[in-house]
Amino acid sequence: MQKSRLRAFFTDQRSAMLIRWWTAGAVFFFIGWGTPIGQQSMIGLAFSLGLVMGLINILVVNPSLRLLFNIGPPKRPPHENTFAQRLSDNLVEIFKALFIVFTVTIFYLVINRALITAWDLPPNAVPFPGEPILFGIFYVFVFWCLELLVIKIKRIIVNRDVESQK
Repeated sequence: MQKSRLRAFFTDQRSAMLIRWWTAGAVFFFIGWGTPIGQQSMIGLAFSLGLVMGLINILVVNPSLRLLFNIGPPKRPPHENTFAQRLSDNLVEIFKALFIVFTVTIFYLVINRALITAWDLPPNAVPFPGEPILFGIFYVFVFWCLELLVIKIKRIIVNRDVESQK
C-alpha cells in the first residue's frame, strides 16, 4: 500500500525535478561556498553559477534524465541532427541556465532589500544569504515556470498554424 502511494507520487517529472533541485544545490554549495567567487561579486557569482549549471545540465543531468526516465527532446531525423543544431541546443541550454540563475539572483536581491527595509538594517547588510537548499528550490521553481511558458508558447504557435491552414 505504501509503495504504491510513493510510486504514484514520485512520477518521472517529479523525480527529474528532485534531481535538478539536488544538482542546483550541489553546484551552489561548491561554487558559492567553495570558491572565492562567492565572496567577490554577485554578478560574477551568478555568471559562474549559470555557466556551471548549463554545463552540468548538458554533460550530466540531461543525458542522465533521458536514460533514467526517458525525458527529453524528441528524436530528430538524422538529416536534422547536425553539428550546428547540437551546438545551438547546447548554447540555448547555457543561456537558459544563465537566465534562471540571474532570475534567482534577483529573487535573493528583492528578498534582501525587503528585509533591509522592513527591519531597518544597514544598506550593505545581507540578512538572507544564499544557501544550497533554497537556491535549489528557487532554481527548480524558475525552471518549472520557464518550461510551462515554453509549452504555452508552442501551443499558441501550433494553434495559429492550424487556424491559418483552415
